[in-house]
Amino acid sequence: MQPVSAQQVEIGLMLGGSNYIGDLSNDYFVPKETHFSGSLFGRYNINKRWAVKGFMGYGQISGDDKNFGSFRNIARNLNFTSDIYEFSVHGEYNFLKNNINSISARPFLPYAFGGIGVFSFNPKTTYQGKTYELQPLGTEGQGTTSLNDFKKYDLTTLCIPIGLGFRQKIGDNFFIGVEGGIRFTATNYLDDVGGVYADPNIVGAAYGDVARVLSDRSIEIQLSNGTYENWNKKGDARSVRKYLDTDMYFMAGITLSYVIRSKGMACPQF
Repeated sequence: MQPVSAQQVEIGLMLGGSNYIGDLSNDYFVPKETHFSGSLFGRYNINKRWAVKGFMGYGQISGDDKNFGSFRNIARNLNFTSDIYEFSVHGEYNFLKNNINSISARPFLPYAFGGIGVFSFNPKTTYQGKTYELQPLGTEGQGTTSLNDFKKYDLTTLCIPIGLGFRQKIGDNFFIGVEGGIRFTATNYLDDVGGVYADPNIVGAAYGDVARVLSDRSIEIQLSNGTYENWNKKGDARSVRKYLDTDMYFMAGITLSYVIRSKGMACPQF
């Protein structure tokens, strides 16, 4: 019987959902803000316990103060959506040995993974029927004359994926499974909220009237009620994080992968 290598390659995809935890989720997971996500990956099985995976994923995240009834959220009146594009490398550890080289085996493989990657995001909101990208508007005074040392946040930064999954062999060359992972990030601005209120007149002078309005949207609530008072002042907290200093996002879904075998794998292994 012809010997085979214990090192094999898989290619696959994951379809599922994405979500986030941050300032506009009140530091909690909000199920109604879950959106579609899709990913492609390639896995290299180093041995029966360890594998390395390249991951390329897309998801969408969103948050809205209207999901919460507290005065703080009503007064802030912010919302956002953002597309996420992730490129990462994961190290995987199989809790059970992977007999991938045995065509006759039908292994069940629970695993854990951790890694590092980069991702891009771009928070947006809708105002008077038009969608605006928020980062260029410096809504917390970033890059204005009086705050020129306060730079605009980067739209591409690092993430650390950590999660669990399992996969079940369903044929000679296919695995189906479920995977879910959290992404710790290096930014507190997935939602464009991370600091304090700036003087709206300064923001407006630098970036225009739309930027001035979007820097403090509480006036929309007040005017709709026929009243106005200065709820938020320069220097008041726009971000009131209690638990974490940075935002995070999730990706989870059903996976399907295909094992690419060499010609020497035509003979079953027992």
